[in-house]
Amino acid sequence: MSAERKIVVVPKQQSGRVLQQLRLPHPRSGTPASYYADVENEVLLEAATVDMDGRRSWLGDGWVSGDGSASLMTPIDPLFIYLGLLTTMSMDSGDEWKYVDVDSLRLETNDTMDAVSVGVLLDMSRARARALTALCDVRDISSDMQVAKIDPAKVLSWLRRKCNPDRLPKILESSVADVSVDAELARQAKQREMCLLVSEYLSQHWTTKLFAEFGGFAQVSESEQLLVKRVQAVVFDAPESYVQGVATPNSGSKLAAKQEVRS
Repeated sequence: MSAERKIVVVPKQQSGRVLQQLRLPHPRSGTPASYYADVENEVLLEAATVDMDGRRSWLGDGWVSGDGSASLMTPIDPLFIYLGLLTTMSMDSGDEWKYVDVDSLRLETNDTMDAVSVGVLLDMSRARARALTALCDVRDISSDMQVAKIDPAKVLSWLRRKCNPDRLPKILESSVADVSVDAELARQAKQREMCLLVSEYLSQHWTTKLFAEFGGFAQVSESEQLLVKRVQAVVFDAPESYVQGVATPNSGSKLAAKQEVRS
C-alpha cells in the first residue's frame, strides 16, 4: 500500500528546507496550534488547512490523491507568540506586571505547548532579542540570567505600527474604497480594518487596549469583524468557484490578507 500523500504549500524561501514542528498556544485563543520553524533563518510559519470537503482531488505525475485538501504554511511574526506567552507569565493583577525569568519557559509543558517547542522559539536569538526590546522592560540579573516584564507602552507602540492603515493588504482595499469620498474617513476605515486584522492575533486584554488607542471603534462585535476566526479550513461552495486550486475569491481574499498582516 502506497503512503498517503499530503500537499503542503510553503513560502518559496522555505521550500526544500528542514522545518521543525512546534506546538504553541495561539496568541489570541490560547488553544494549542501547530507552527513550523525554519530555525536557521529564524522564520516561524503557521499551519492552516484548506479543506476541499471531498470535492476535489490532486493529480500528479503518475499519481492521484482523492483527498484534495492542502496544508498552507504562512509566515507569522514571532512577536505575536512572545506577546501571548509573556502576557500570561508577566501579568500580576489588573494592569500590574511582574518580572519573570524568560528562560523558565523552557520548563513549561502543558495542554497548549511543550518545553521543546518553547526552547526552539527561545533559541531563535534574533527574534527573541527583537521581542524583548519591542515588548518588555528587561533587566540582566547576571551573565546568564535575564528577567523581563511586559511594558504596556512599548506593546501599544508596536501594535500601533502594525496597524498603520498604509499596510492594509491591497486585496482588502476594495472593501473600504467606497466608504466615503472623504480621504480622512477612508483612512479611518482602513485603520479600523487593520486593527481588526491584527486583533486576530491578540488576547482580549490587548484587543481592548488597542481599540481604545483608536477611539474604541464603538465596541466592535464579533459579527462585524472581517476575519473573526483564525482560518482553519476554507470551504468551497461549488466546483465553479475554483481559483488556482486554493480558494474561492471571498475566502482566498481573507486568507491572503491574514498572510500579509501577520508578517
